[in-house]
Amino acid sequence: MVMYEQPVMAALCGLGLLGSLTVARLFSQTLSLHQRRFAQLHQALQAEQKTRQSLEAAFEVIPDAAALYDADDRLVLCSERYRKMNPVTAPLMQPGTSFEQIVRAGAASGEVVAALGREEDWITQRLEEHRHPRQDSLQSLSDNRWVRISERRTPDGGLIGLRTDVTEFVRQQQALEAAQQDAQQARRLLVRALDALPTALEIFDDNDCLVVYNRALQRMFPHIDYPVSLGRKFADMAEESLRSGIVIDARGQEERWLSQRLQERAEKGNRTFLQQLEGPLWVQVYERRTPENYIVAIRLDVTDMVQQRQALQTAQHEAQQARQLLQDAIEALPEGLAVFDADDRLLLCNTQYRVMYPKLASMLQPGRSFDELLAFEAAHGHYAQALGQEDDWETVRRRCHRHPGPPMVVHMHDERWLRVHERRTAENMIVGVHVDVTELIQKEQQLATANELLATLSATDGLTGLHNRRSFDEAIAREWQRCARHGLPLALLLVDIDHFKLYNDHYGHLAGDDCLRRVARLLAADVRRAGDLVARYGGEEFVLLLPGTDDLGARETAQRCLERLRTENIPHAASPTSQRLSMSIGIAAWIPQAQNQPHSLINAADNALYHAKQTGRAQYVMASSQPELL
Repeated sequence: MVMYEQPVMAALCGLGLLGSLTVARLFSQTLSLHQRRFAQLHQALQAEQKTRQSLEAAFEVIPDAAALYDADDRLVLCSERYRKMNPVTAPLMQPGTSFEQIVRAGAASGEVVAALGREEDWITQRLEEHRHPRQDSLQSLSDNRWVRISERRTPDGGLIGLRTDVTEFVRQQQALEAAQQDAQQARRLLVRALDALPTALEIFDDNDCLVVYNRALQRMFPHIDYPVSLGRKFADMAEESLRSGIVIDARGQEERWLSQRLQERAEKGNRTFLQQLEGPLWVQVYERRTPENYIVAIRLDVTDMVQQRQALQTAQHEAQQARQLLQDAIEALPEGLAVFDADDRLLLCNTQYRVMYPKLASMLQPGRSFDELLAFEAAHGHYAQALGQEDDWETVRRRCHRHPGPPMVVHMHDERWLRVHERRTAENMIVGVHVDVTELIQKEQQLATANELLATLSATDGLTGLHNRRSFDEAIAREWQRCARHGLPLALLLVDIDHFKLYNDHYGHLAGDDCLRRVARLLAADVRRAGDLVARYGGEEFVLLLPGTDDLGARETAQRCLERLRTENIPHAASPTSQRLSMSIGIAAWIPQAQNQPHSLINAADNALYHAKQTGRAQYVMASSQPELL
């Protein structure tokens, strides 16, 4: 055995050395493989972090307070605006916190008014609404704020929640999440945002095939299976709608309607039209063609809305085209739009804005300050309201611009009226929407003028131009209560033209009408004070209502009226009383009593007038006194 010991040992040593080299090589290969995998995992982690940062940035851009929950109902992320809107529960709003924890903390803190005294019932109801969202709801907070809650399920089973503070704002501000650098991720985010919109949207490519739709569109046209309709031509989908009978306008003329619809769609221009669907449901349709020859269709349910516009923004699946599509959407707006940055310098404006301000168009370049544009407009007399007070007007306009409030109406030099609605964004930018409301203002002015004329006509006697009986009845009821309240006298003169029927028979009705007008003018000459009133009481009778006038003042007024008529010297050949026109006057004057009615004063004056006519006419008689002859 000794003779074999050294060769065997040598062989074993050789095998050991060879094994060590093999193990070392395998170890090196394994180490290199793990290093590559580690690098790949590191890159994936960086990409995931970058994607999350982009998503967080997108959430901060949304004008509403937003939060995203995963399929297990745990918070993924939320905007700073969401935390500020719920300051009590804000510390809990960290990734991984369940929605139920946040709700229970809010109820326990008394932050939600509806939960006070019934916390467990409210929590159960809120969790049910959250897990099965159906419609928006309003929530009252303890600091007298109202929040509208809008929740929608995402395709992956998660939930996106929007909270809008509607205490100051009555119109919901809509925004689309910004497209991400990665095209596929941007499209998914865009689809989620579009699905959250209450506005139906569809996009057809340059071959008129469907490429994008949202859930609101599916709800509006339930007969079409949209998930399997991507890539279908518009003509095929329109025929399917006609077969379902949903388009009321097309019933009985389906072929003609479809032919006309396809012909209009083939034209390059934009279209806006109203469409009635089965339900009944009225839809305002906006179709716009992009530079890429895509057709973007927006369908607004305007059944329950009279005046409402939705700002619409569209984007394509390619991230590099998102900004261009957004610009196209802004240019498609029928309103003028201008955006000023945080330094109050013009960031962008659309073509309609330049059309609304044609003399300012050459100045509308990015970077121009609002103050510079405002000074140019005021100096060139663009605003009718600023003429003669340019400095004061500029100060007010600048303050309204930098501290936006309710919409303001601006009167332009060319008699146009613009409604300016400005809002400050979370990024401290100012967005202004300018709407031409000239036609609306003109109609309001015409209506006001017509109402004023109608009021005047309803209170005026058409022949004499004096107040009519209706106006007198309103005045005496008003003055009776006022004089009774203040202990003032109220005088009433009831005037009747003597033998006016004989005047008409002798001279004719045209001369009689002229006679009534002349008498009305001389009676009106004694109405000088505020509150005094002269009216045609009926036929040839007139009445003078004199608040604050006692019996002596009433007598003096009656005497002046008789003397004026005598001076007027109007012939009356048929009168048995006098060859000149005369009149009789009944007077009643006393301090009214609140428990009595005005007709007592009228009856007293009427009795006095009767006495004056019975005792010779051409005179006045004071109620409750002997007749006083002239």
